[in-house]
Amino acid sequence: MKVFQDWYLYFGKFAEILFHHLALKDELRELFGKEGRHRLLLSNISWQGLERGSRILAGAFTGILLAAYLGPGPLGVYSYALSFVMLFAPIINLGYDTMLPRDILFEKEKWNEILGSSALLRFLGSLLAILFIWGFTWFSTSLDPEMKTMIRVLSMSFLFYPFDIFDVWFRVTLKSKNASISKIIALVLMSSLKLYLIWIKAPLISFGWLYVGEFVVNGILQFVFYLNTEPRKLNQWVATPTRITFVLKEAWPLLVSAFSFMVYNRIDQIMIGNMLNTKEVGIFAAAGKISDLPIAIILVFNSALYPYLANNFKKRPELFLRQYLLITEIYTVMSYMMLIVIIFGGNWIIGIYPHSFSAASIVLKINFIGLVFIFNAGLRNSYLSLTGNQKYLLYTTVASMILNILLNFMLIPLYGINGAAWASTLSECFALLLINGVFPKMRYIFWVQAKGFMPLTLLRGYNK
Repeated sequence: MKVFQDWYLYFGKFAEILFHHLALKDELRELFGKEGRHRLLLSNISWQGLERGSRILAGAFTGILLAAYLGPGPLGVYSYALSFVMLFAPIINLGYDTMLPRDILFEKEKWNEILGSSALLRFLGSLLAILFIWGFTWFSTSLDPEMKTMIRVLSMSFLFYPFDIFDVWFRVTLKSKNASISKIIALVLMSSLKLYLIWIKAPLISFGWLYVGEFVVNGILQFVFYLNTEPRKLNQWVATPTRITFVLKEAWPLLVSAFSFMVYNRIDQIMIGNMLNTKEVGIFAAAGKISDLPIAIILVFNSALYPYLANNFKKRPELFLRQYLLITEIYTVMSYMMLIVIIFGGNWIIGIYPHSFSAASIVLKINFIGLVFIFNAGLRNSYLSLTGNQKYLLYTTVASMILNILLNFMLIPLYGINGAAWASTLSECFALLLINGVFPKMRYIFWVQAKGFMPLTLLRGYNK
């Protein structure tokens, strides 16, 4: 428990320093009242930080032991299967996750209609995604029986994706404690079981079922929390044809965008498996598990800040634009610091894995170069969602997906997994920065992110 308390206090203190620098104290009081309720936002970030921090600690510890137990080959099978399954995940939420918090905030009187319609669409989408996956594996002749079984097992997690609707509601209403506690309990339980399975030398498929189990436990707990703590009970939810039609109409560009992003994000492991072997997939995935961890920082702060930024966008647009620039600079500086650590300590960090994963050190350093562009564009999707320009995500992600596939075809045969890492980094530079300058309505984003690489506002100090 002390570890969890330390993480909670650490993220709370970091958030407080951030808000002090942003000069948000008065605005938070105005938004949440004059009785100190502005601390809800700090608490929201702290709980999300606790959950993400717990996931980092548990993932690092159990991930190392799992890699040591399985080795690159079986770990590659697991990673390949998971990447394949995740290609179908956008079918479940239709890419609507970007707009759902906005709609809840901007149409508060229709909360039951928004939640009910979204839940129904997610449930139908999960069934459709599972049907596609099982149909593909049934007719596929290129996948071996072990891979087909692993893919089918992992796909069962989709049945519990609709329960994430509670997570969105808790975070938007600044009640992240409920969602975070659910996820921490599921994480601790599944991590303990993972250690037990490693100890008894369980077969690979057991870890696939364990992955599904975390979604089951988390979904049930969030459902219980919602019933027990929310005055708006589940029986008030309603799915209406009007809202469903609206979601389908508004979300289809986001669906294509989300699918393109998932292909862009996962295709490297699939192409490595097809062009090289699953052992190389395992080594590449080991580096990816480390480089994916810092992204939790953006997810925590973006999720917690979104209600506040959305309010400023409507009522105080000039303040919103200044804070957009400053937060972009803060994110970019954070990525610089992490890149320096990895450049000088990457070999030591990869050393936590067995020696058979040593080739992942170069991949890790290349990945962290790409993280600079990811952090620099940390608020881009939120800005596009708030301004109603989410259609541009479709153009940028489709273009980056095509570029990433072409670069992988060119670089993997020449440089192996290092080539795949460079393909991702170059695609991130193109998709998250350069392409913003192509479209007139995105050029403001381009200039903000370009300024973010030289954080002058942060150095001079923030002035209201």
